[in-house]
Amino acid sequence: MGGWGSGKGSSYPKKKTTESQHRIDIRWLKKHGYLQPGSVGSLSWSFRGEQTGSIGYRMEADHMILSYQHRFRGGDWESVEQKIILDWTVCNYGGTRPWFLCPNCGKRVAVLYGAGKLFLCRHCYGLTYSSQQEGVVDRILRRQRKIRTRLGAADDLVSPILFKPKGMHQKTFDRLLTEEKFAGYLSAELIVKMLGINVRCH
Repeated sequence: MGGWGSGKGSSYPKKKTTESQHRIDIRWLKKHGYLQPGSVGSLSWSFRGEQTGSIGYRMEADHMILSYQHRFRGGDWESVEQKIILDWTVCNYGGTRPWFLCPNCGKRVAVLYGAGKLFLCRHCYGLTYSSQQEGVVDRILRRQRKIRTRLGAADDLVSPILFKPKGMHQKTFDRLLTEEKFAGYLSAELIVKMLGINVRCH
């Protein structure tokens, strides 16, 4: 069982984004019954089918204890035990919602990230979402692929969209088809401008 910071972690993108870090989501923990006091076990992560890290956990009434091995840039392994306080808020329609209190800033958050020795919120580690680092063309292409997925089309952006998905209204299909085509034209035009290509119509 690999310690924290071992394995394929180095295969992640070098840019510090939330998607490139090991994370603990309290919503996932609640959904799978991990928040019950007395619960003990381990959490693990994988990348492309290979385990990239694992940690042990112990759940108490109002906090969670994480235990794992960590090393910095190939240095010696260090045993770490981290206490994370839990908080609960009342939902508008009944029930309660769990939160982590970031061990560094105390902010109420749903996700903590292992971008360093400790699990902290994304603000403390200065993490951004991948979408925030996308350029204009990237966002347009992502939008185009999202539309194609709704239309049941291939993700390669080249295959034609020939058939309306079963159960989809014709107006919705026509609208999405128009948006997909516009996104394709717009991204192509921007790429041409970025590459400095002169296009002449004959």
